Amino acid sequence: MKPSYFDRIDESSIKMMDCDSKVGVLATEDESGYPHLSFISSIQALNDNALTFGQFSAGLSKRFIMDQPHVGFLVLSADKKYLSGNATYTHSANTGREFDLYNNKPLFRYNSYMGFYRIFYLNLDRISAMKPLPMGAIVLGAVLSRLKAIFQKKCDKNALPYVGQQLFSQLDSLKFLCYYEENGRAIVLPVVQATSAGSDRIVLSNIPFGKALKQIPDGAKVSILCLNLKMESVLVKGRYTKGILEIERVYNSMPPKMEYVYPRSETIEPVRTF
Repeated sequence: MKPSYFDRIDESSIKMMDCDSKVGVLATEDESGYPHLSFISSIQALNDNALTFGQFSAGLSKRFIMDQPHVGFLVLSADKKYLSGNATYTHSANTGREFDLYNNKPLFRYNSYMGFYRIFYLNLDRISAMKPLPMGAIVLGAVLSRLKAIFQKKCDKNALPYVGQQLFSQLDSLKFLCYYEENGRAIVLPVVQATSAGSDRIVLSNIPFGKALKQIPDGAKVSILCLNLKMESVLVKGRYTKGILEIERVYNSMPPKMEYVYPRSETIEPVRTF
């Protein structure tokens, strides 16, 4: 059964999204039609039908949102409740009421080198009800994913660096998956059970969220963002079939230099002119 969605943000969800200790994930569409997931902890409700988030680093998501304004999002609270939905980017500003409110938050008020310099505004399309993460099922799913990984290990391309493999294997790391429905709408799901199977594959069991995962068509373009409590993160993109993501691209999503680390486009040319 698909989750119920609403066209307004209720008071409890507004309060949850206003908390600075939450985890926010924004899904934009990249130049190749893959979801691009970004950690956006500043996302919050402006009112009951609009959202905002602040920018303090220059990642690809801010570029993609200009070309493809329809986005997906997921917000996870410190007490492990989450909601998700879709919104449409409308405009941005580097002055104004929201700009001042963001930069007066305790975390940024006296931070002269890392303040918000741009605020993005989005109209809400739909939002789900707030739900608790099923922690018991997640633990079981994580065990099953690791058993599955033993038989799916693949290291032909060496796509995911060792550090990324370790990050995916951590039991307390958070993972979020995104794919597109036939109508082009981004769906963002928590997939804490996901783990790496060598350097070329990410595998996950259907526990929990089996019904939602079965909605993903074989061969669909899918991305998974993995991050831990130290805010170390990595993003993988590829084709998904029956619980296995074949990695095609790996993106380092951590400041100060966010970039693709696989495949690398740059080539080393010999020096011919002195």
